[in-house]
Amino acid sequence: MTKKPSDNSGRSPFSRPKSGVETGLTTFLMTAFDSMGELVLMRGSNGRVLHVNRPFLEAFGGDAGDWVGRWFSVAPPLKEDGSRRYEMLMRTRTGPLWIEWDERQMDGGIGVISVGRDITARREHHDNLEASQRAKNMFFAAVTHELRTPLAGTLGVARLLEATPLQPDQADYVRSLSASAEHALEMIDDILDLSRLEAGKLNLRPESVDVADLVREIIELAAPKAHEKGLEIGAVFTCDAPAQITGDAARLKQVLFNLIGNAVKFTETGGVRLDISNAPCPDGKPRLSIAVSDTGPGISENDQAALFEEFERGAAEREGKEDGAGLGLAMVRRLVEAMGSAMGLESELGQGSRFWITFELPVERCVSDQPLAGRELAVAVADPTMRSILVDQIEALGGHCFAIDNPNRLAAASGRELLIDWAWFDRVVEASAAHSWVLVTPAEKSRIAEGLPEAIDGWFVKPLRRSTLIAQITGRPDRIVKTQVQPELVELDKLRVLVAEDDPVNALIARKTLERLGAEVEVVESGTAALKALEQLSFDAALLDQRMPGMDGPELARMARANGWDIPLIALTANSTEADRQVCLDAGMDEFLTKPVDPVILGDTLKRLCNKEKRSSLG
Repeated sequence: MTKKPSDNSGRSPFSRPKSGVETGLTTFLMTAFDSMGELVLMRGSNGRVLHVNRPFLEAFGGDAGDWVGRWFSVAPPLKEDGSRRYEMLMRTRTGPLWIEWDERQMDGGIGVISVGRDITARREHHDNLEASQRAKNMFFAAVTHELRTPLAGTLGVARLLEATPLQPDQADYVRSLSASAEHALEMIDDILDLSRLEAGKLNLRPESVDVADLVREIIELAAPKAHEKGLEIGAVFTCDAPAQITGDAARLKQVLFNLIGNAVKFTETGGVRLDISNAPCPDGKPRLSIAVSDTGPGISENDQAALFEEFERGAAEREGKEDGAGLGLAMVRRLVEAMGSAMGLESELGQGSRFWITFELPVERCVSDQPLAGRELAVAVADPTMRSILVDQIEALGGHCFAIDNPNRLAAASGRELLIDWAWFDRVVEASAAHSWVLVTPAEKSRIAEGLPEAIDGWFVKPLRRSTLIAQITGRPDRIVKTQVQPELVELDKLRVLVAEDDPVNALIARKTLERLGAEVEVVESGTAALKALEQLSFDAALLDQRMPGMDGPELARMARANGWDIPLIALTANSTEADRQVCLDAGMDEFLTKPVDPVILGDTLKRLCNKEKRSSLG
């Protein structure tokens, strides 16, 4: 037992001579302290114990007198007039316990009062949750990687088949195979994103984003399915809509594609419309607002309440009218929240649905001009969704637009510039329009391309781009023929490429894709074999699978760089996470491509990275 100090600084303030009133008050306080569920410890300014309560003694043993005057401190001295809270694992009579101490200076600087709470259960619960989350993340990472590898192979082989001569029915089978693999990969990505969002591990990559390009890409991806169902689809930009923002382009696409994809999926007649507008902050700063509206069956109030929860499928899916995992909207909500933004839903049964998002993202530039100001136009379209899209877009661009919903009223377009439905184009002469353009889908264009009446100046291919509308209306060419430009594959001119890939299907895809581009390819099945090949032969570039048995892609890259080899090293991986990308780049790789590798992206990457003067094939 430590000897009790003889100076007054170590003596309890309750032990000095007291009046009767003081004695009663002291007794009351001591009784109150003993009745508390928390541990109470009072120390003098010199750090020695002045008083402890009964719960403290029950936890640590002894009598009150045994503790007074002793040192009892598990943390550095508290600063003057300070307070703090900390957690400490401590040995007690019942075993190790986590104690949370809340310490505060007493008035007059006479010492410190500490209140301790047993938080062992909370800590264990927290640790269990963390362990469970880690286990779940490891499970998702492992399973999704194993699923992505064969699915990427399936999609890659389907793309190779699409590039070969096929009978019409065979081409349809291959397209269905490709669409199924793409859908499965998208579902895996949704599962992974939900897991990362739950764990707070999703890293956003802000960059400058052109809103018109973003919307155009998403609309054109969704258009084939919409046109297949006989639906119209299009976008309207208001006159002051944000044109350039700072955000994560990939995640923005993910959000919009899910919303538009759902709208197309659950709509049987009519169409889907995107509205891009400015929703200014209270201080006047612009904000991007995007709404996706459809003419579908609507959503009941009961379904609306749970629609954004994981694995909630809604009435249409539950009744077997459509299928899905119910992950899309849950992921959209989490992504929107991760961007610090807000979203909502407006819907009534039988009245369609409208999902809206107000993005709290920096706006770099807004639309400011109205290039169709002063122009008189007419839109003659049967479908009310497409008619409203075109009329609203033309008027947002400054034009005055007259809507025609019946071919018998075409005379109202006299002297105007006319956009006419392809189903009515043979009656265009009745309009006596100044200029006329027919609106067609890609499939419809092929039917009428050779037989346009003289009154037709050209056509617009739906979904109509805002930029195309402006360019063609203001340019007034004699005849406009719009063709879809296919991306050109670069010629690699016998570039010598090493491929390290342990999966035979993905190795085949990489080899055939590179050979199509004109490269000479050598394939090895492991990192060790790749290292040996790099030591013995000359290559212009190497494609390295990120995960291989034994020596993986990053380890191989580190060894290659340590040996002074400066050839381009490109990661090939089934995983597309930012963490995986960073691991590969940190190891010394030059680029990061996901499977199945896109021929255009692969060709452009190799062309960019391979310096012609250093080509091994030139030696």
